[in-house]
Amino acid sequence: MRLFKALLLCAALTGCTNVRYVPCPTLVTYSTADQQALAGEITAHPQPQTIRWIGDYIGLRDQVRACSKG
Repeated sequence: MRLFKALLLCAALTGCTNVRYVPCPTLVTYSTADQQALAGEITAHPQPQTIRWIGDYIGLRDQVRACSKG
């Protein structure tokens, strides 16, 4: 009987937990030289798909920053 009560208590208590842990990815930091090199390459050879991909990447970086502030 005691075991049943203990199991019932555990089941009741675990039903109350609704805290979720969502880990945030690590944000990679690029040097100024890397950023300037990329800007030079994009300026020299602009491609619409590259610009779109970089925009998507910027959005993902913003999401990582927001997640980290959490």
